Amino acid sequence: GIMIRYLRSFDLLLIGSAMSLFIFGLATIFFTAQDDQIIQLQLIKQISFGILGILIFFFLASFDLRFLRTRSVWVMFIYIVGIISLLGVLLVGIKVRGASSWFHVGPFTIEPVEFVKISIILLLSKYFSFRHAELQQFRHVLISGIYVGIPVVIALLQPDLGAAVVLFSIWFGILLLLELPKKQFIFLSVCGLLIFLLGWFAFLAPYQKGRLTSFASANDPQGGGYHTRQAMIAIGSGGLLGKKISEPTQASQNFLPESTTDFIFAASVERFGLVGASALLFGFMILFWRILRIAYFASNNFIRSVAAGCALLFFAHTTIHIGMNLGLLPVTGLPLPFVSYGGSHIIAGFIILGIMESLRRHQAQLQLDPSYSDSFES
Repeated sequence: GIMIRYLRSFDLLLIGSAMSLFIFGLATIFFTAQDDQIIQLQLIKQISFGILGILIFFFLASFDLRFLRTRSVWVMFIYIVGIISLLGVLLVGIKVRGASSWFHVGPFTIEPVEFVKISIILLLSKYFSFRHAELQQFRHVLISGIYVGIPVVIALLQPDLGAAVVLFSIWFGILLLLELPKKQFIFLSVCGLLIFLLGWFAFLAPYQKGRLTSFASANDPQGGGYHTRQAMIAIGSGGLLGKKISEPTQASQNFLPESTTDFIFAASVERFGLVGASALLFGFMILFWRILRIAYFASNNFIRSVAAGCALLFFAHTTIHIGMNLGLLPVTGLPLPFVSYGGSHIIAGFIILGIMESLRRHQAQLQLDPSYSDSFES
């Protein structure tokens, strides 16, 4: 009785869609890894990440996070810890695929930028929740831009262009949601272009530029377009229902690189076909719908901005990942939410859902405190 009532208080479609995507990812890892030992290790690790993520989800969802609305010190603390961890990665992090984005912690690696993305959403939502009417004043846009600019520059130094693009997209998207004036919109668009050009000419190594431009030369199978070409072959060979278990695949024969991470969408379509891809996209549609529903019914700007920021984060990851698998976008190494192998983004994803669920369940109580000070020192 009590347990059923407790579970009924959750948005079962929200957590159900995420769990379905996670299980879909496990199935893809199981069917695509080249080596039985690698399969076992990756599956055990991924299941461990999932269990930890779900426990964190229920903890956060049960906890009343309304204090984030009125306690600047906590939001700033989370943000500063994130920035310190990003700087730490630059100094003592390990290089994976050319980018210093990871810490070694025992048998695991941690990618701090996945958690920094969450801190940025909370910080921007907190900052703008009391300044929505003041967006005409450019200084508020500028201050928020500095908050985002610091991790963007550190991400470019790693260099991790994908993370920088996602962080900028979250900021830009939240500003658009809050009805940014046209002049400021044009100014920010120019800033975005300048950041991209700065990253391109100042931070990226030649081989990384090759990865980014490879989608334009996917027909050159031996050149920079090798990854994209193999992904497109994998997707094209999946057919309607995917390949039989006994059939070799691009992934299982090691032709498709990073088949459980950067190119897991291609690996999943090859194994499960158009039907599997449709089921995967349907799962993401449900996830986006449930988060945007929280934004739509939000009782204040803080909840609306957090929900919109989280939806933007998942949407940016999903579209960029699928786009690069289809050869439509540059290869930036962004994971597919809840599907790609990797602990940091899996746990970060469940943290986001936990925050969303907490705000949804407690939002009736999340009303503006008239005695609250509008300053960031409170």
